[in-house]
Amino acid sequence: MRKLIIPLLLIVSSCQLFESEQKENGLSELDELYAKIISLSESKTCTDSSEWKFTAIGKKACGGPIGYIAYSKGINEENFLDLVDQYTKLQEEYNEKNGAISDCSLEAPPSGISCENGKPVFFY
Repeated sequence: MRKLIIPLLLIVSSCQLFESEQKENGLSELDELYAKIISLSESKTCTDSSEWKFTAIGKKACGGPIGYIAYSKGINEENFLDLVDQYTKLQEEYNEKNGAISDCSLEAPPSGISCENGKPVFFY
C-alpha cells in the first residue's frame, strides 16, 4: 500500500505543478500583449481630443470588458484593434481554463476623451 501512495503523490503534485506552470504561461502572454497595447496607446501625445477614440478591452469572468483604452487615430488603428481583440480573447480563454472569478459589475463606457498634460483622460 505504501509503495502505491508515494507514486500517486508524485503524480498529483506534478499535475499541480503543470497546471500552475500553464497559469503562469497564460498570464505572461497576457502581460506581454497588454504591454504592447499600452505602448501603442501611449505612443502619441494627446493635444486634440477629437483625434482620439476608445475601445473596450479585456473580458471579466462574469462577462463584459475589464475597462476601456484610448488610442490616437494617428496610429495603425486596424493593427491596434486586432491586438486588443486578441488580448480580450486570450483573457476569456484564460478565465475559462482557470476558473477565474470577478466582480460582475458592468464597466460604463466613457462619454468622451479630453487631453490633460499630453495624455488622454476619460470623462463620464
